[in-house]
Amino acid sequence: MSAAGESAPRGLPHLLMVVTVLIVAANLRPAITAVGPLIERIGEDTGLGPAALGLLGAIPALGFGVVALFVAALGRRWGLERTIFVSLLLLGLGTLLRSLPLGSFSLFAGTVILSAAIGVGNVLVPAVVKRDFPARVPVMTGLYTAVLVGCAAVASGTAVPVAAARGWEFTLGVSALFALVSAALWGVRLRGPQRTDSGSAATPGGSDLTSPAAAAGADVGSAVPDPALPAAGSRSRTMWRSAVAWQVTAYFALQSGIFYLMLTWFPAIQTSHGVTEAAAGFWLGAYQAIGILASLVMGPIMQRAQDQRAVVVALAAIMFIGVLGIIFLPAAMPAWALIVGFASGGNLLAGLTLISMRARTSAEASRLSGMAQGVGYLLAAVGPLLAGTLFEFTGSWSPVLWIIAAAVVVMAVVGLFAGRRVDVL
Repeated sequence: MSAAGESAPRGLPHLLMVVTVLIVAANLRPAITAVGPLIERIGEDTGLGPAALGLLGAIPALGFGVVALFVAALGRRWGLERTIFVSLLLLGLGTLLRSLPLGSFSLFAGTVILSAAIGVGNVLVPAVVKRDFPARVPVMTGLYTAVLVGCAAVASGTAVPVAAARGWEFTLGVSALFALVSAALWGVRLRGPQRTDSGSAATPGGSDLTSPAAAAGADVGSAVPDPALPAAGSRSRTMWRSAVAWQVTAYFALQSGIFYLMLTWFPAIQTSHGVTEAAAGFWLGAYQAIGILASLVMGPIMQRAQDQRAVVVALAAIMFIGVLGIIFLPAAMPAWALIVGFASGGNLLAGLTLISMRARTSAEASRLSGMAQGVGYLLAAVGPLLAGTLFEFTGSWSPVLWIIAAAVVVMAVVGLFAGRRVDVL
């Protein structure tokens, strides 16, 4: 099914459409965030050093980036709903493989598969939001970001006690069941509208809703044809030549790089200052959980704001203070975890909102999402790997933290450009 004539699933209650989006969001981080608190334990059991463990932490961002560059073709061939459905099945498969006691092979192979599967949802969920909730993009983005970071926090916060009771392999594999159940629930969306011979979506009454007037009068649950992805052979301007697209991409790369570096190494940074493994895992969970508050607070603010510049600069300032606090006053680590975590959750929301707000249609949102997340995550993958290698050579986390502080400053400058009220094309 080409996405050229794809529309929102017809006949689904509004609440069910919201819930199914949130179900996908709930699967987009737990399989990854459970690794950080267990990274040192995994290293001890497998014999992997800091550089190899840094690579393990970098694989998700690499997978997200590679998949994002090609997921538009999958969506064009299968449609949004089918593509996301298959990705949830692959997520379950990859998570199960990673938990098998086959040493480094299953650990790395499973991580590659589940990262690719999550990468599909990363790109296509913003397009679903733009298509199904066009008038409420920031609020809806804030809601699914809150669910995303909330489930990520639960996975981090419970990883150490579960691993102590059942082993780290079981801990890393438990989210596979939720992915498979989520695939079944998302399946209700596969009852989408059928294309007519002309390529438009037919309504129950036989009218064609491709006209602007019809689209404007339809509600979220009706068939409002808004192509989620450009048709093959489209002559529209390329994202790769848009300055705004590159600004959004740079912002997304910087916030992602900081997040995945902290996700992988923040527990180790804490234990280097005398924090216990269990406490470090808890505060990594808190670091992510506070992002729920950031998403719920910043979403309505961004909905009402004329543009996003003030928001992204304020979030960068909060993060900068928190990073300096970790460097100069590590005894107050819990406070800095919450401060940096709040900013990190807000930065993710801002990055996803910029993708949707700079695009005029869900077609542009999908293309911009693929570019921003493709290039952004590939660049972000450098973070965990660089941090692990740098620590291996220096024996200190201070150089890593100073690099994060510098990246925050650059992110604020980039955000001033990406946050302007301009269209990407």
